[in-house]
Amino acid sequence: MDNQQLRALKEQLGVINYKINYKTGVHLGVIEDFFSGRTDALSPADRGKIEALLLAEAKKK
Repeated sequence: MDNQQLRALKEQLGVINYKINYKTGVHLGVIEDFFSGRTDALSPADRGKIEALLLAEAKKK
């Protein structure tokens, strides 16, 4: 999943940054910077955690 797809999925699901931080352990600053568009850099580990969380949330709905 590329950056735009990840951002779009987050917006579509309405998941807040704090929930992503709480569930994945990824630093809130990293999450805020990525989803606000300030940076496109995510470590592969962080990207995998965020992607897994968003996909799990999508399955719930």
